[in-house]
Amino acid sequence: MDYESRLLEFLENSFLSTLLACDSVTDISWNGESIFYLDNRYGRRKSDLEVTNEMVGDFLRQIANFSEKQFSYMEPVLDVSFGRYRMNASFLSVTRVNNRKAYSFSLRIASAGSAVEKADDFFPSNTKDLLLTALNNGDSIVIGGETGCGKTELQKFLLLHLPDYTRIVVIDNVQELELSRGNGNLDMTSWLVDEHNPRCTFSALIRNSLRNNPDYLLVAESRGEEMVDALNAVMSGHPLITTLHAKDISAIPHRMARMAMQAGRNLVYEELLADIYHHFSVVVYLKRSVREDGTIFRRISEFGYLNEGSRTIDYVYKEDNRS
Repeated sequence: MDYESRLLEFLENSFLSTLLACDSVTDISWNGESIFYLDNRYGRRKSDLEVTNEMVGDFLRQIANFSEKQFSYMEPVLDVSFGRYRMNASFLSVTRVNNRKAYSFSLRIASAGSAVEKADDFFPSNTKDLLLTALNNGDSIVIGGETGCGKTELQKFLLLHLPDYTRIVVIDNVQELELSRGNGNLDMTSWLVDEHNPRCTFSALIRNSLRNNPDYLLVAESRGEEMVDALNAVMSGHPLITTLHAKDISAIPHRMARMAMQAGRNLVYEELLADIYHHFSVVVYLKRSVREDGTIFRRISEFGYLNEGSRTIDYVYKEDNRS
């Protein structure tokens, strides 16, 4: 049995097993005192699991052992991905609860398929059809929004609806998008980022992807200087799907330019912005709200096309105006 199989068996039979068996749970955390979890329908809740700090310490050391990683005072952060899980944990030397040393962890749980696939309220107006048209046209798509608004789920939806035999390279720091291969007719290569290895960063893998002749490049999340490499990929004829954090749809191209500026290289902001408006097409903004019954409501709140001439966004849908 390989290390990943041992990890999966250990985790799924641990004290977290009941939460892991719930399809709507996407995140589980231990803050040094209590277990909390994030339910895709009802938001964050406190678990009634009775767990001690000592139990968590033993649990995390076993995770570290199976993954052949150090977890100690000298190596106080454990970060490991396996199967559909991403575990990030902190040692006693880092976490404090009521002035007491404790362990802490956050476990991210990915799911196959897309949670928005059959959610009609996620796609207002004709936005679903417009996204499918953009895929068929080979347009670049940028998805913006705050944490938890459904950016990754929309990426998975797009992956599942790419035309058969599309050659796509997926670059992610977890294995979540790898689970969305659809019917197997995608020519999909999935690469996992390792920021500790200079040859496996987002930027390095984006540059390497161009040697693989992709019809599409999917970068799970753009955070900084790798945006200049993503822009170069699009400029060389390889359309891109990516996500980023932004306060609204109009901020997306400016956010992209500022991220690219982090790479230095004597880049000029206005020139970057001009390239973004020229080479990128579709911009989408997502929002997350809580209904009166406590359920979570995620949806496309704005949808538009970048207008190179005016450097504005041509809105197709904007929630405030219900256009």
